[in-house]
Amino acid sequence: MRRSMILMVALTALCWGQLVPTQFSLHKIVVDSTASYMVDSTSFAGLASNSILDIRATGDSLLFFGTSRGLSLTPDLGTTFRSYMVDKVNLPEGGISALAVEGDTITVAGMKDTVVAGSGKVMGTGIAFSTDVGDIWTCKDQPADESGDTTFLWVGNTVRQLAVTTSISNVTYDVAVSQGNIWTASWAGGLRRYDLDLPAGRWTPVPLPRDNDTTFSCSEIPEDYVLNPRDPGDGGNHNHKAFSVVAYDSLVWVGTAAGINKGIFNAATGCITWTHYKAQWGGRPISGNWVVALHRQVTADGKERIWAATVETDQSERRAVSFTEDGGETWYITLLGERAHNITSAGDAVFVATDNGLYKSFDGLNWARFHSAVDSLTGEQVWAEEAYGVLFDSRDSTLWIGTPDGLARTRDAGLSWEIERSFISTSDSGEVRFYAYPNPFYPAENNVLSGSGHVRFQYYINAGEIGTTTTARISIFDFAMDPVISLATRYHTGTGDFSQAWDGHNDAGHQVANGVYYCRLTLGGSEYWTKVMVIK
Repeated sequence: MRRSMILMVALTALCWGQLVPTQFSLHKIVVDSTASYMVDSTSFAGLASNSILDIRATGDSLLFFGTSRGLSLTPDLGTTFRSYMVDKVNLPEGGISALAVEGDTITVAGMKDTVVAGSGKVMGTGIAFSTDVGDIWTCKDQPADESGDTTFLWVGNTVRQLAVTTSISNVTYDVAVSQGNIWTASWAGGLRRYDLDLPAGRWTPVPLPRDNDTTFSCSEIPEDYVLNPRDPGDGGNHNHKAFSVVAYDSLVWVGTAAGINKGIFNAATGCITWTHYKAQWGGRPISGNWVVALHRQVTADGKERIWAATVETDQSERRAVSFTEDGGETWYITLLGERAHNITSAGDAVFVATDNGLYKSFDGLNWARFHSAVDSLTGEQVWAEEAYGVLFDSRDSTLWIGTPDGLARTRDAGLSWEIERSFISTSDSGEVRFYAYPNPFYPAENNVLSGSGHVRFQYYINAGEIGTTTTARISIFDFAMDPVISLATRYHTGTGDFSQAWDGHNDAGHQVANGVYYCRLTLGGSEYWTKVMVIK
């Protein structure tokens, strides 16, 4: 729900899926059933949540999914899905706020809601990494400083800093892996680096230019420099609040609340030379200073583009997507007004996940938008405008989209879709035969598509109930048991889990009032009842 979102990231619920095979090929190596994510004691079948925030691929057949309730994966290009049990596999609590995959190294960051002095806050719950494609994990506390750490050493220089000693509001929104280093971009924690080659590594703060610095390097640290993520009015710098990071070869790109920073990293010395780009600076600048996502595209002819999703911080800036083809000197602005969450590419094609859905372009200037996905086999629909995560998997030419309402994929550019969703099967032992979710149902917030929210009714047809055709009809009544609406009759010719959505309107087309509604499923000759609370 939107009330739980952090940078438009929802925390949602429930789990379901299928079993994974005992073996599969990965990097030409057979991974056996002892891998942590293959063992029932450390994982469960299905996606961890319907809110899919990020998608990454590696090896021959493995994909990872960052969800609002943990880390999920498919070992076989989407035939089956499995999710880690956090307390069994040494992963951070809560939702996955950042996910990076580089070869065998997988890195995730966690976050969760908390309450401080009666006020709702978010907190980072740590960062975990695996160097063996997810078998064994190392989990570190959220990057922070000791209370007395008012200075730190950086390439032989003593740098002053404001010690960030708490995980409250210290959330890692992006991670990157390159040349044996993990780079983390955190709001309060700034940019930090972890050297995987060190036996007892630590998160080293990385100084970034101040808000009005155009360049910054190890050999030119001003005497009055302080690494401080507070607001400028409180002695800090917006450019020390990191939100996105891309690292490859000797380059590190960092998006902050005050623009984009391109760093040239000297792996031998650890020194980084920065160039800082802001929306207010001359020529053809980026569209906005709050840079919430970055992506590197390499086109079919070897041309490199850096993409940036920006949000405005004042009236001189624009919410849009920017890209550069000359290393940051000039920027092209596109998708004006769109709030983008993730960007990916495949050759000349680029895909941008936004609040208004998924966009695709071949030139960065002309865009086509995908409609909300409908499963070609079951008729299941993604009831959401937003697209959060996106990946084009070149291994089998599949486009994956993560939404607040499940995972969708297409192999034919959107002509047909398959949808994977997390839910509790009513066939499970001890579960009711018919239920509604989310419950309570907030029509203005839950599964909103074309201005209407949606609640789902879940049911199961077993072998004893199926005939040539089984009729399923859902009727909804108010508290006085007066009829509200009867949904379209469904005709089923097979067994399994099924669902049907209601948009919260009565048979006259009006939004129903707040209250408890009684819902009846007539399945063949049997009736099942459940309740749903509607809150506008």
